Amino acid sequence: MDAKAQSLLYIPAVIDLIPEPALVYLRAEDRIFRSNHAFQELSAYNHADLQSLKLAAIMPEEPDTNPTTGDDRKVMLQTASGEILFVLLKIISLSPTNQVVLLVCSPTEEENPIRQNLLEEEHRHDNLKLLTEIGEQRSVQAVYQQAVEIIQKVLLPEILVVYRRTDAEMVRFHPGSPDEIFPQSISSAELTSLSTTTLWREGKPPQTLIEILAQRAELGYMVSVPIHIDTRLDGLLLLAGQTAPPGNEDLRYLSLLSAHCSSVIRNLSTLESARNTLKNVRHIASIQQKITENLQEGIIILTPDLRITEMNPAAETILGYASSEVFQQKAEMVLIGNETLSTLYKSAQQGIPSIVGDNLNLNNRVGASFPAQVLCLPVLENKVVKSIVLILRDLSQSEKIREHSQQLEQRAFLGEVSAIFAHEVRNPINSISTGLQLIGLKMEPDAPYADLVNRLQNDCTRLTHLVKSTLTFSKPVEYQIQPVDLTEMIPSILDRWGPRMTRLSIEYNFSSPAGRLLVKADPRAIEQVFVNLISNAIQAMEETGGTLNIKMNPADPQTNPPQCEIMIADSGPGIPDDVIGHIFEPFLTTKSSGTGLGLAITKRIVTAHEGNIFIESYPGGSMFRVLLPLVQ
Repeated sequence: MDAKAQSLLYIPAVIDLIPEPALVYLRAEDRIFRSNHAFQELSAYNHADLQSLKLAAIMPEEPDTNPTTGDDRKVMLQTASGEILFVLLKIISLSPTNQVVLLVCSPTEEENPIRQNLLEEEHRHDNLKLLTEIGEQRSVQAVYQQAVEIIQKVLLPEILVVYRRTDAEMVRFHPGSPDEIFPQSISSAELTSLSTTTLWREGKPPQTLIEILAQRAELGYMVSVPIHIDTRLDGLLLLAGQTAPPGNEDLRYLSLLSAHCSSVIRNLSTLESARNTLKNVRHIASIQQKITENLQEGIIILTPDLRITEMNPAAETILGYASSEVFQQKAEMVLIGNETLSTLYKSAQQGIPSIVGDNLNLNNRVGASFPAQVLCLPVLENKVVKSIVLILRDLSQSEKIREHSQQLEQRAFLGEVSAIFAHEVRNPINSISTGLQLIGLKMEPDAPYADLVNRLQNDCTRLTHLVKSTLTFSKPVEYQIQPVDLTEMIPSILDRWGPRMTRLSIEYNFSSPAGRLLVKADPRAIEQVFVNLISNAIQAMEETGGTLNIKMNPADPQTNPPQCEIMIADSGPGIPDDVIGHIFEPFLTTKSSGTGLGLAITKRIVTAHEGNIFIESYPGGSMFRVLLPLVQ
């Protein structure tokens, strides 16, 4: 038999002889082996309860139980009812290895009822002070987390589980004990009867689902602490264990904790609701402001006595006044025209909306007149006019749109006529050209009219080309879209134009990234685009020579859909500023022999391929940028 076993044999007979409260503690096992009657009376625990407890359960500030120090030490002793006592602890070794010790408790020298009450009051004050930390939390989750920390610090429960409400269920928020006595979720209907802090003890009939679960787990007690927001159960704290249940003072503390948490959560919910409402109001106000600022119609807000309080940017632009300039001015001093608006204002003051726009002309700040329409809307609250809204529309813009629409209609009609005319005139031109060719073949080179015949043949060729371009531009085209490799197409075009560029002293360079660049295009149509652009660049440099640079790259990767960028730059004289803004319009040309349709057709083809084309010009050169969609 070892020394420890021998030391334990005589303990039951000896410890009851000690008059002071004492217990035998096994340090290595952290287990209370034996206690005398005096200690059981002092702590209100029975012998079986003490044997199942750790030392920290009765001495929260677990002392050093090594007997080598030899000094008595003052410790806190917590009884089964939750009462806190302060005692002097004497530690006596009962084994050679100091693993079995005798803990003897005796009152402190200053311990007396007054002192005890003061210490208890101080302890209560510290516990109440912890509750103030809940009010400092800024979220509901933080409130529950703080409540958990307070309970663990003050009551030291063996099991602590927290449920939070989610829709129709209460879901575990705090993991609790690892034995999973309580489920992960509980129906809220099962907990409707929980209105106050409730203590269930072993042997007491269970009333709720959680009490039934506690009974099945053979727990000694369970305390349920509900957290309400008004009449709605928001959360539930469960404390349980095998030891003695919390005393009345602890239950009152838990009730106070519940009420404090409910109050803080209610305030946080109200504050969050107010924040959301304010956010929505600001969002709506922002939308209204953006709508007002971006309206093309002018908005003028009047007081019931017809003074201006606000104008939107459109009204400022139409009238030429800043909103700050006309603040509190009479509306009749700003809206001046060929007709009086007094009838309009009187109707609005009586709560009747009205509109005027027939033959109304208003004057802006500089006196310029413009046709206008004014809609007057009263804003009523409880049948009382609170403000008047004037919606001002500048009809001159509508007139410009109408004129532009007429121009577009005329252009469409002209395009149809041009197509018919080109079709009808093509055959006579071909006949004239054939006749001139026959005449030229029969004439001697030095004949008097040989030059005239040659000029007429050139004019017929030019007219034929013009007719062909007109028909191409005016008729609809159905494109056959397929993958086209520009890294093969453009070099092929350059090879065809290479001999002519050599004769004209034009150098050309082509660069593209490694690999293929496939675009979605009709091969014939897209080839015509680059033939037109390269031909124009060569014509711009045919008198002086120069350099033609063509570079291809994938466009900005953020472009959606992905696109390929082709840049065609020449070192010619550039394009005049008065022409560059109209360069893609039909029949606009800077060449004496040009038709003015080449770039218009190019623009139409690129646009039909969901691409775009831009031009930049400067003294000493021009550059076209073509964007076409890549094959994904």
